[in-house]
Amino acid sequence: MPESDVVIRECVSVEDFQQCIALERAVWKDDDIGVMPIRLYMISKACKAPTIGAFDDKNKLVGFVHTSLALIGKNVAYHSHLAAVVEGLRHKHIGRRMKLAQREHAVEAGVPLIIWTCDPLQSRNAHLNINKLGAIIRRYEVNYYGEGLSSVFGAGVPSDRVFAEWWVSSAEVEAALAGKRPVPSPDESVVIPYDIDALSARSSADHLKWRLRVREEFTACLGRGLIARAFERDQQSGQSRYCFGPDEEQFQFRAYSGVKAGG
Repeated sequence: MPESDVVIRECVSVEDFQQCIALERAVWKDDDIGVMPIRLYMISKACKAPTIGAFDDKNKLVGFVHTSLALIGKNVAYHSHLAAVVEGLRHKHIGRRMKLAQREHAVEAGVPLIIWTCDPLQSRNAHLNINKLGAIIRRYEVNYYGEGLSSVFGAGVPSDRVFAEWWVSSAEVEAALAGKRPVPSPDESVVIPYDIDALSARSSADHLKWRLRVREEFTACLGRGLIARAFERDQQSGQSRYCFGPDEEQFQFRAYSGVKAGG
């Protein structure tokens, strides 16, 4: 199916949210206890936190990104959750298009920040989040979701997560979306595998070794006040790396204190 045939819009009806639940089950294959119920989708909609859907020409849902409201200190942010695209369309830029629609909602609502969790060992996600969207990382959580909670998490490997911060009106994001984001000379870097899924399929012990090594190095960089601001992938070498640099004013709520909803 051509990318142009996919329509990106907000999910607004019970039927839309029922499709979201069906896609949850198809993608993550969780038991019912791990599936977000329809009433929570409806509550988020009532609270002006959008669920962005991707629909084919028959109005069938082929991807979605759910949003909830978050409070960080005294500041309102969006928390992006449950991003999914059907297997056959994962290289059609649908995920990026849904994130851009989510960003439009945030800008219109005067919400300066969207956050979401991601596995620091997943290089494809890091490339999208940092290089294509302009997100930064300055928070690392050890075994955030526990072990064995879902089919998403590898058995015997802690579910460490980093928080992507997407400052939607920042100069960094504007440059990334225009394909002109400068790549700063890194003060520090942290290497990860190019394809952790392939490595894990060969050896869960090696997966765990990478988890523990990256945890130590990543938290050390953050502990020195650096943030992850760039990402490099090298398929030939089989490795990728996070590049760390200094924090900036554009990644603070106070930089957007005068921003009002609607302009």
